[in-house]
Amino acid sequence: MRRLFVIGVGGLTLLGSGLYFFVYLYRWEWNRAVVSGLIFLAVEVALVGLVISARLTKLARAVETGAEHPARRSRIATRLHEAPAEPSAAFSWLRSSGSGSSAPVFIPILMGTGLALSGAAWLVERIGRATARNSSDPHIAARMSRLGPPPGGLLDDSTDPLRLLRHPASPR
Repeated sequence: MRRLFVIGVGGLTLLGSGLYFFVYLYRWEWNRAVVSGLIFLAVEVALVGLVISARLTKLARAVETGAEHPARRSRIATRLHEAPAEPSAAFSWLRSSGSGSSAPVFIPILMGTGLALSGAAWLVERIGRATARNSSDPHIAARMSRLGPPPGGLLDDSTDPLRLLRHPASPR
């Protein structure tokens, strides 16, 4: 009964947070949408964990009750002794099996390509360093001065409202 209640509350939370996730996305409320999405994700993970835990508990009970029968235990033991030991397949591509596989050639090609690209990058950097101009060119300062602020600064006081109130412009 307790498990059904937890699943029901979790389902309602999933439904509500999923609905609000899309509502917040529709309204362009990104922070609230992220929070709703995180709540949805957390409840989903919790419900999946609950289901997996229940199934593992059920499986453990079945194994415990099945291990009590001596006939079943002896049958499993004979099967395990009769089964051939399978060799490990880890890094099987490194072994020379003579099957014509070209996988071991991949690593030297990858390393050679990396070496060639590193050499090309070194060469580009050397050419760039040799052909770059000196940064203390006197003409650069003259050309860059056009990008600076105006002579009076960014705050031009000719349109200052307080100055206009103190000294109103005389009509001409």
